[in-house]
Amino acid sequence: MKKSLIFVSKAVVCAVAMMLTFACNKQGTTTTTVANSGASANVDAIACVYLDSLINGYDLYNDEMTKLMAKQNKYEQELQSKGKSLERRAMELQQNYEKRLITPTRAEEIQRQLAAEQQKLMQTQEQQSMELADDQAQIMGRVADSIKSFINFYNADKRFKMIITSQGYSTLLYADPALDITKPILDGLNNRYRGNATAAPAATTDADTTKAK
Repeated sequence: MKKSLIFVSKAVVCAVAMMLTFACNKQGTTTTTVANSGASANVDAIACVYLDSLINGYDLYNDEMTKLMAKQNKYEQELQSKGKSLERRAMELQQNYEKRLITPTRAEEIQRQLAAEQQKLMQTQEQQSMELADDQAQIMGRVADSIKSFINFYNADKRFKMIITSQGYSTLLYADPALDITKPILDGLNNRYRGNATAAPAATTDADTTKAK
């Protein structure tokens, strides 16, 4: 089960980065992530955001992934319990057959029943893996939408003409620390998320509070 769902931060960062890039290109802009509060207000100003740090520190992402991990662990425990039960019953069948406590015909019936249950268990495992993967994709989509909407709000005054993102050293070899706006963006995202989490449902419209299915 664990192999079917990747909870690797680097993979999540890459997926969110692609979502942000697609969304920004769709609007005809070159912006992919966030900008620096300490950078110049010049219209030609460029700012950068370290996406891995942003996502790993984002409460929305951490809260949702914690729930998803709990769901995955629950599924794993249920499957392991049923799998051990099948193994035990198969061993009992073998022992009873060897001791001639059951007839060959009855043994074949039980064997077919166990095989059918094992097949059903494998199908359940596959369905749950697909469900978990879909849940994770929805979380990444929510995170990307939330980051994008906050960046638009943060840069509403158009002080930054370009906002670039970096995933470690994969796309950015050097950036002046003054251009790094990761912290103010992260603080703003978490403040907005926590504020919406305590607001009345009727007043909640932000993407952070969209319920994942």
